[in-house]
Amino acid sequence: MKHYSRNIILGTVAGALVASIIFMGCNEIKNGSTKSKSSKVQAPKGWHLVWNDEFSGKEVDTTKWDFQIGTGSQYGLEGWGNNELQYYRKENASVKDGNLVLEARKENFEGMAYTSARLRTVKDDGTELFTKTYGRIEARIKMPKGNGFWPAFWLLPSTTDYGVWASSGEIDILEAKGRLPNRVYGTVHFGQPWPGNKYTGSMYKFPDSQTIADYHVYSLEWEPGVLRWLVDDNVYYETSQWWSLGAGQSEPYAYPAPFDKPFYILLNFAIGGNYDGGVAPEDYQLPAQMLVDWVRVYDKDEPYATNVKRPTPQRDEDKFKSFETSDGRNFIFDSQMQKAIVEGKNEGMSSNENMDVKERAWYFLALSDFGGKAVSSAEGEGRRVKITNPGNQNYSVQLIQHLPVAKGYSYKIQFDAKASAARKIAIKLGGDADNGWAVYSPEYYPELTTEVQHYSYFFTMENDTDLTARLEFNLGLDTNDVWIGNVSVTQEEL
Repeated sequence: MKHYSRNIILGTVAGALVASIIFMGCNEIKNGSTKSKSSKVQAPKGWHLVWNDEFSGKEVDTTKWDFQIGTGSQYGLEGWGNNELQYYRKENASVKDGNLVLEARKENFEGMAYTSARLRTVKDDGTELFTKTYGRIEARIKMPKGNGFWPAFWLLPSTTDYGVWASSGEIDILEAKGRLPNRVYGTVHFGQPWPGNKYTGSMYKFPDSQTIADYHVYSLEWEPGVLRWLVDDNVYYETSQWWSLGAGQSEPYAYPAPFDKPFYILLNFAIGGNYDGGVAPEDYQLPAQMLVDWVRVYDKDEPYATNVKRPTPQRDEDKFKSFETSDGRNFIFDSQMQKAIVEGKNEGMSSNENMDVKERAWYFLALSDFGGKAVSSAEGEGRRVKITNPGNQNYSVQLIQHLPVAKGYSYKIQFDAKASAARKIAIKLGGDADNGWAVYSPEYYPELTTEVQHYSYFFTMENDTDLTARLEFNLGLDTNDVWIGNVSVTQEEL
């Protein structure tokens, strides 16, 4: 499934950095179900505080935060680019009992069925309230359980020096799905302008009896050439593998672009949206509140590294040697899609966490939550998909094969295809929800004709080894039939 970020059109933001430099005494900050009572801050070892908001006043501090209003239509992104269901209002954000409160409500407003709140540390007119390059950025947050709840704490670039999303990057420090309260996600977006963007990340599962409904500290440590995600000071994901390529460029920008520019902070509480399959909350679950105890930003005590180089992924040779192939080379065991085809019609089946992964079976999915309706049948040396409703996403209709891919190795994806009339399809190899819906290969958009043609492209696996990666043929957004056959994925020396 395509994981759409909360895309926004990034305007060029200019202005002076406004940093509130506050140094306080020391006191332990504990997590749990209650609000931290202390106003004192203990900086993590090796860091010092440079900006914070303890939400100790009576209202949102507009010298630090600005309200984003509406549905995203003012940026040309209705539903904030993700089919979100809420209208963001200033009235849904408040400060109470030492918390920033973002409240989602069931109320009709400006054509939307829900309202909520979204804050950020820049203004629409370009004024920067706070931006930062490098540091430790963290918040203590409590979130509600429930279908359709999508709270987030994240960063976007204050300029588009490297191009529009995602060439200039995005860092999701925290995203949660209210229906899955025992886990949270951290993700980084980079690469080319959409749809050539890539992302990678991971999931953190809480210890037994803990959920997002308890207070937890969600942190990002951002240094030149490394991004590190933590929950309650426990590191659960780290990466140095990213790149940035602007529109029309043949060579990437110098590493560590795009994560060497100022970014600003966002807090929002979305309802519905693509991230969790368009699920809406039950009326009884609302109103619901995302509570933010504090937000803090630190700098390192020691100077940041300079002249960092993008590391070459080390090959996972032991895992690679254990992989089975169909003929000594091909990791696809049913290249012609003639054998086991597992079919499903609901969004949940597009997640490995909800479907019985049969590594050698193809999955055919028509995702009704995204308007997809189609049937498939074997035909010759491949499979034909007849589409009656193409849906509203390219992944509304999918063919999926699971296969292992090892870190540091290069792969060649090949297949034959045609269509009942000229059209595009989308192909990618990536991870499931447990791997943050990471994209391992660039998305490929071949132009199909009415005659069978052979297609191929290469990619290098820069992420950690994934034993159940997903090769996706995404066939939505077009009603013309598609035939695909003779699929192979082989390891190649480039």
